Amino acid sequence: MENLRQISEKLSLLSEKTVYYTLVVMMIVMTLTVIVQVFLRYVFSFSFSWSEEVARYLMIWTALLGGSLALQKGLHIGVELFLVRVSSRTRRWVSILSKMFILIFLTYLTIGGIKITWAVRDQSSPALLFSMAYAYLSVPVGGFFMALQTIHSLIEDWVRR
Repeated sequence: MENLRQISEKLSLLSEKTVYYTLVVMMIVMTLTVIVQVFLRYVFSFSFSWSEEVARYLMIWTALLGGSLALQKGLHIGVELFLVRVSSRTRRWVSILSKMFILIFLTYLTIGGIKITWAVRDQSSPALLFSMAYAYLSVPVGGFFMALQTIHSLIEDWVRR
């Protein structure tokens, strides 16, 4: 079980770094796109037709990838009113059970995301004219990274006594 925990830890750290640096690049591109768009619109009365679409799709990707970082750091919203009143053993089992439900949900999200991505692969985005599959791909990719972090957290809870 300790080997599984070590492998899980390495995968978690690798995915955290990958997602983090991807998010940094996406946020920089999104911010610059919006700043340039606003500047051009108000100073030169000119705007790019594609800038709003780029910002929108980057925001979607950022939200779904950012969810995995929030899961890894335990920053998602939770109700602790009940948990602070029970023993640590009960708290551990409630945590394991809730993470199992989260994992089931993320599995459905990822599989459903793959199906919908495949279904929209022939549609084009209005301004950029690229396949909408790139935008919808954020759902299974984000779901996968969130599931990876949930599995790691589940293993940590299981190993912890």
